[in-house]
Amino acid sequence: MKFINIKYLCITFLSVSSLNLLSESDFYGKINVSYESADKDTSSETDFKNNASRLGIKGKFDINNGLKISFQIENEIDPTDGRFRADGEKVFKERNTFLALEGNFGRLFSGTHDTAFKVAQLKVDLFNDTRADIKYLFQGENRMNSFVAYTTPELIDGLKVTINSISQSTGTFESYSVNYSTGSAKLAFALDSNGKGYDSRRFTTMFPMESLGIDVGLMYQSSEKISTGVSENGYLLSLKKKVSDKGSVYLQTASSDIKLESGKQNSIGYDYKISKIAKVFFHYSDLESDKTSKNAEYVSVGFEYKF
Repeated sequence: MKFINIKYLCITFLSVSSLNLLSESDFYGKINVSYESADKDTSSETDFKNNASRLGIKGKFDINNGLKISFQIENEIDPTDGRFRADGEKVFKERNTFLALEGNFGRLFSGTHDTAFKVAQLKVDLFNDTRADIKYLFQGENRMNSFVAYTTPELIDGLKVTINSISQSTGTFESYSVNYSTGSAKLAFALDSNGKGYDSRRFTTMFPMESLGIDVGLMYQSSEKISTGVSENGYLLSLKKKVSDKGSVYLQTASSDIKLESGKQNSIGYDYKISKIAKVFFHYSDLESDKTSKNAEYVSVGFEYKF
């Protein structure tokens, strides 16, 4: 089944319903760039890097009786490229772009979106969109198109379930998650079925250690490659502590055989908030595995601005 290009569908809704939408629509974006030194097994290099900078518009409007239509159009750009090309010759690289119908029944949405499995990492990955992103060690960090999803309302206080059905060339890809939050603590359990050739399970939790002022993130994952029946697993531990009114330090260690045999990545970072919408940061990351050609050390200094 082919889906209508969601971007143009969103634009149509924006045009037809402009009087309703414009009052509830937001244009937003993020510029995140860094100057990075990479010391690899056989080479070294320094360069400016784009860390998933993006532009987007989102909004919603009421239909009736608590029923709402919402939309989002988001694309990646690359400000380190003089022509802002995010994907080869393309100016824009599509990110989460969808239409949704929301009400007391929950939320039904379709388009291009992160899978329920990916979202279930709960942002325990403190180095997301950088060279220390968990996608280099773990399967399942997928953003898919030809996507239909449903999220329940709260079944009990703090508990929601999300179901995804995704069309792909190797058959239907299904992704599920159960998410629970209470106060500042969160839990998630997720499954991928035939996700780009893998069946995967993921358990994630985030919670504060209030006596130490540290936020803790834990993730465990197992993935089986369907074509071989081989199953591998891995884990991640992340810690973040505010060390001043504007500064935070964070540590992350991950070990996984899913994408790299004996893959290990240890990272440390520090960020300093210049304002509510801007910060500077420093990252160091060391990636090791039995495949020495993949081993690398990364040092980067960067800047982020949100609007």
